[in-house]
Amino acid sequence: MNKIPLRYKSIVRTALLAAAGISPLGFFGTLDAVAVGTCWTTMFFAIRSEANSKFGDDPKRIAVAAATGIASYYLACKAATFAVFCIPGLGPLVAIVAALGISACCNIYFTYKFAVAIIDLMHKPSYSDDNIIEAFLNIMKKLPSKDEVKEIARIYKGY
Repeated sequence: MNKIPLRYKSIVRTALLAAAGISPLGFFGTLDAVAVGTCWTTMFFAIRSEANSKFGDDPKRIAVAAATGIASYYLACKAATFAVFCIPGLGPLVAIVAALGISACCNIYFTYKFAVAIIDLMHKPSYSDDNIIEAFLNIMKKLPSKDEVKEIARIYKGY
């Protein structure tokens, strides 16, 4: 089941490619989170423009929710990335490559989930700031399904 409508696929694909490219910044702490936040913001405005939608009445509350979502993303990804270095017997080069892979996967998946949440909200007849905040916070609550991974791969490859 595709969650990204065709009209948004090129926007989301560009964001997924950018998110993957940002992954080496995972070794530089907050720089990665700032870069992902910039990627998400750019994608958000492109999707909003394509949808011709006004989004939210209280920008401060929405910004706090987005920041909370990004902070959750940051903590989860960094914990997973640095956990690789704790695996006994793993050489430093293998650990670095694995950490980069984890960072890229996290960046790509959470960028996809952010796009799905934004598109879903923009296509509802009405929504409140509370709906927006709930969507941002729910982005971080589950692991990807097989169907989500397949759709991400199709979008990433350009199909």
